[in-house]
Amino acid sequence: MNRDNQSAWMPATHWRPVWIVVVSIALLAALGCSQSDEPRDQPGRGFMRNVGVVTAPAQRELLRESVTAVGTARALKSVALYAESAGIVTALAVKPDTLVQAGEVLLQLDSRDEQLALRLAKVQLADAERLVSRYTSVNRKNANIAQSQIDTAIAAVEAARIAVEQAQLDLDRRQIVAPFSGRVGITDIDVGDRIDTSTLVTTLDDRTTLLVDFAVPELFVGQVKPGIDVDVEFWNSGRETFGGQVVAVDSRINENSRAFIARAAIDNAEDDLRPGMAFEMSITVARGEFLTVPDVAVQWGADGPYIWIDDNGRAVKRELQLIKRLPNRLLIESDILPGTAVITEGVQAVRAGVTLDNLDPAAVGTPVEDNFDKPTANEPNNRGQ
Repeated sequence: MNRDNQSAWMPATHWRPVWIVVVSIALLAALGCSQSDEPRDQPGRGFMRNVGVVTAPAQRELLRESVTAVGTARALKSVALYAESAGIVTALAVKPDTLVQAGEVLLQLDSRDEQLALRLAKVQLADAERLVSRYTSVNRKNANIAQSQIDTAIAAVEAARIAVEQAQLDLDRRQIVAPFSGRVGITDIDVGDRIDTSTLVTTLDDRTTLLVDFAVPELFVGQVKPGIDVDVEFWNSGRETFGGQVVAVDSRINENSRAFIARAAIDNAEDDLRPGMAFEMSITVARGEFLTVPDVAVQWGADGPYIWIDDNGRAVKRELQLIKRLPNRLLIESDILPGTAVITEGVQAVRAGVTLDNLDPAAVGTPVEDNFDKPTANEPNNRGQ
């Protein structure tokens, strides 16, 4: 037998190991497929059928925010007093920080010329009135006075009255009168000084109420309005807080600061405060109601924040929008309703659609995550096998 014939023929005993190997590989492949197709939640396989979680209901909460700004106080009424005409000061009734009443004379200038002018105007008025009276009396008897002449006499009376009023006005301008009740400030004027209309005599403040203007962000337009209470505190001091009230709101938004001006009134009946003081003004306003959930319930993904909810025992993912972070909770906007069970513990083991076991938080001795991989009471512990 030649070499070619030997290679083409082989005894059956040489093929037996090859067939054994092929059959073994096929059996292993079939066994692997049957195991991979077996449900993972079958008992005795070491997998949990349910995920233990703790939930808390979503609630609605009114969002209140505090607006704080610093403002400078001014008196309810405040004026700087100047003389309306120049002259020599003959009397001065200005004592710093004293209360004066409306109409009280604070300063008197030399008014002798004005007094004489007033007397002369009154004499001329009386003479004009007598002439009209004489013409009327004559005409009552003989009607010898022309009507045009009588009209001229009447016009002279009116002109004389105007002259009297002008003289009285000039005389009044020789003194400074308090336009309202308040407290006067310090003055540098003395009796005998000559002053003119540009000389500041003193100031007058009605500080029974103080007004404070402060800036409010445009976000709170429509929420900060007259009647809202304000908490007032002395700027950079430890003194107690007291109250005020918004009395006016500006009609425009500042284009640079994106804020508007609110004006608050502070009662100062005890006269403890002074115009020019700096105050810290705080207003608490409501921005509406929002859903609130525990902060530990919110997770972050590629598309942003989300939460897991318990929907009839199944885990469902819900996206949300964060509004504000509060202590231990978050205000959110989402399509869930108040009272929805939100998963707060065990979120790391939750997947969409898994069956949930709601655990009692008080009965959970260890964090819920520590129990996720533990077998149930009816399942063997195959960990590590």
